Amino acid sequence: MSYITMKNLVPFLVVFANIYLMMFVNMTSGCGVTDEYEVHVTNRLPSPQLRLHCASKNDDLGYHNIDRDYDFNWRFCENWTGNTLFFCHLWWNNSDIAFDVFKSQDHDNPCLRGKCYWEARTDGIYFSGGQTPSDFQKKFDWNKS
Repeated sequence: MSYITMKNLVPFLVVFANIYLMMFVNMTSGCGVTDEYEVHVTNRLPSPQLRLHCASKNDDLGYHNIDRDYDFNWRFCENWTGNTLFFCHLWWNNSDIAFDVFKSQDHDNPCLRGKCYWEARTDGIYFSGGQTPSDFQKKFDWNKS
C-alpha cells in the first residue's frame, strides 16, 4: 500500500518542485525561463527633434519625438520560441532609416549582458552592446529623402 502512495506522490512532488522553481525564477528576473533584454535608442542629433517608432509583432511602442541626448528605452522578455524581433524607424532632417534593434535569431547576439545601445548621429546609426555603452560602431547610414 505504501508503494502505491509513493508512486502517486512522486509525480506530485515533481510538479510542485517545477512550480516552485518557476515562481523563484520569475521573482528574480521577471521573465521565467527566457532572457530579459533592454534596448536603448539615444538621440545624439542637433535640432530638430528625432522622430521614432519602435515595435515588435506584439508590442507597438508608439511614435515619439525625442530631444537631443534623450534615451528612449524599454525592457522585454524574449519570446519562449526564440523569435523575438523589435525594429525602429527613425526620421530626422529629411532623412530616415528603419532597422532591427533586436533579433532573437541573431546567433551572434550583440546585446551582451542583455543590453543593446543604439545612437542616432548626424552621419548614421551606431551600436554598442554590453552593460555600459562603449566602443560604438557605425551600423547604418541615413537614407536621404
